[in-house]
Amino acid sequence: MIRDRGSIKWTAMMLPEHIQKIKQWKREAYAEAPRTLFEWELEDLQQTINQAFKQHKIVTITTWQEAKYVQWTGAITALDIELQQLVLETLTAVKCIPFHTIHAARLEDESYD
Repeated sequence: MIRDRGSIKWTAMMLPEHIQKIKQWKREAYAEAPRTLFEWELEDLQQTINQAFKQHKIVTITTWQEAKYVQWTGAITALDIELQQLVLETLTAVKCIPFHTIHAARLEDESYD
């Protein structure tokens, strides 16, 4: 029986630049597109963010970054309308999150004081 190892057998003959290009191509080819939000979802998202900001509540925000969804949990300390971003203070860092990357927001049970 022939045991074919697929592309593994060819990697020894490839240059590192070729391997990087192949990995980049696979990431781009298999990347999922961000889901388009409906108008009612955007309104709900805005209400949740405003409530979390005004009441100093912990919120979990899901963003679309580098072809995948990423979640951040913390308190919203500022909403910058001019720069179209919010400032989220997590336990370890302060993140500036652009509005256009936000896809979901969920309030957590405990407040952040």
